[in-house]
Amino acid sequence: MDTTTRTLEDVERALREALPPDSVTEAVADHGQLRVRYAAAHRPDALAALKGMGFTFFTFSGAVDWPDENRFEILDHLYSMEDDLKVTIRCDIPRDAPRVPSGVGVFGGADWHEREAWEMFGIVFQGHPRLARLLLPDWFEGYPMRKDFELAARVEKPWPGSSFEG
Repeated sequence: MDTTTRTLEDVERALREALPPDSVTEAVADHGQLRVRYAAAHRPDALAALKGMGFTFFTFSGAVDWPDENRFEILDHLYSMEDDLKVTIRCDIPRDAPRVPSGVGVFGGADWHEREAWEMFGIVFQGHPRLARLLLPDWFEGYPMRKDFELAARVEKPWPGSSFEG
């Protein structure tokens, strides 16, 4: 029986070896999870490398808007059921040109997540087979998850907590 256990440091080392030099810009292992930042152009490569390492459960993908830094951050969460290890891979894309390669070719489950990020943030997932709306009506304009999106309810009706006078 094999008693060796793979560590997050082993996963980091293997991922660095699998990707082009200098494409991994940051890696931190803490709280039982590896967080890796890499060059956005290598998103499918990073996903495929991790899948090949046994991270076969694609749990989530999403985006964060950092308007003060003029960027979006794409996050993909993967899990290895065999090792009980978690990895979050992250990449940054410019807010004024929000494009990143799709991961659907590696994980079919990325489809729904990428469509949602496209609809809510305006991020284009290059190579996605069918970016189409999931939640918003066809007539809706704008990207409601961007931090500069003005909510209509706040324009038409004052927010009760906005002028607290104690």
